[in-house]
Amino acid sequence: MAYFIQFEDKSLGENTSLATLAGVKANFSSLTNIVLTNHASDLHDKYANSGVKTVLYQDENFTVRDLAQTAEFLFNLLKNSNDTYIFEDSKLGNLVAARLAAKLAVPFIPSISNIKVGPNSVSLSREIDSTKVVRLSHLKGKGVISVAINGVVEKAKAEVSEKPMTISAEEPATYVEKRDAGNDLLFAKTVVAGGKGLQDAEGFKPLEQLADKLDASVGATKAVTDVGWLPVSRMIGISGVSVKPDIFYSFGIAGAVQHTTGMDQSKHIIAVNTDPTAPIFKLADYGIVGDANQVIDQLINLV
Repeated sequence: MAYFIQFEDKSLGENTSLATLAGVKANFSSLTNIVLTNHASDLHDKYANSGVKTVLYQDENFTVRDLAQTAEFLFNLLKNSNDTYIFEDSKLGNLVAARLAAKLAVPFIPSISNIKVGPNSVSLSREIDSTKVVRLSHLKGKGVISVAINGVVEKAKAEVSEKPMTISAEEPATYVEKRDAGNDLLFAKTVVAGGKGLQDAEGFKPLEQLADKLDASVGATKAVTDVGWLPVSRMIGISGVSVKPDIFYSFGIAGAVQHTTGMDQSKHIIAVNTDPTAPIFKLADYGIVGDANQVIDQLINLV
């Protein structure tokens, strides 16, 4: 049994993951679609034609902004089952999925591109970086995954039911149009990241100044956080967070796959490194062969 979990917040417009639902449906013979929403009455026809049994959990005060409360509701709903819980591979999907997996104390495997369901386990494939290398994982029990799988939406009648839910935040949440450098990396539209090429902890002070001017968040490689130049929460890569900003600045980072896996989906990548053969330049839209510290100083003066 598997559950595909979606969110429909009318203040954010129509949800677009029906294609992902169709892709998941093609892989699981027994699938239930769970939708947390604040306008269930508008969604019955949409999901009645999806071909997947759907349960609409309705709360007129629900908002996807309350991530902790949303994860808590899902935990209480699913904690006694032993199934696979599937989210769309998006910022929102991964944020809630990670919280749910932590609460359930089960594995979380993000960004799955292929699923094979066997009699005793679920085989999950994920592409590594921009290479043709694929990481294969096996989920033998309860687990949480996020998927980047689309399918063809074929209209087929399905059972749709509605149930009440209550998700109440301790403090009112509000949308924030502009986020500063102190915000979580996962929400940043611009990221400035530094590697060991910045020499020492002092080298990150100018980077933080640049982040302030660009309204960006500061990231780092594992090598940087391992030596304590920045906290572990700033680590980007396999062992840290994955980011998909509009602009990603890479300063003094060679571009090992352990790091680039966490940022290779950025819309625009600008890299600065003294080594013209550094792997980061293969990902970069724009590259500068030069001293990262000097380039940072020049940018601070230009912005």
